[in-house]
Amino acid sequence: MKELLLLLLPDEALPLIIAGLGIALILGIINRRVVFNLLGIVILFSLLSPFIDSLFESLPLWLLLLLSLGFAFSILKLVLNTVFGKEATGNFLGRVLFEIFALPFRCIGLLFRWRRRI
Repeated sequence: MKELLLLLLPDEALPLIIAGLGIALILGIINRRVVFNLLGIVILFSLLSPFIDSLFESLPLWLLLLLSLGFAFSILKLVLNTVFGKEATGNFLGRVLFEIFALPFRCIGLLFRWRRRI
């Protein structure tokens, strides 16, 4: 999830992230392992950003929309996890995804039901 948030930040924010990680490490807010993991992600994204840009430009529109939908669900999960907790978020997203999956079948059922009435 942290990786997705780093994609939203401009390149000018990367030194601020590195400085913030250093300050958090000095103050003892996060441990050294977490800092090095996040620092590795920052460096990886800064090195791979030209390749990621060209990859997204070459993707077809339907795949880009599918990836955007997945990204939107990830952001929704992050927000709901923060507000309601892990269990409630899992329950809510499970129900939402079930309703999205069942929607085409319900539409087909409504079409057949409508044909019987006529």
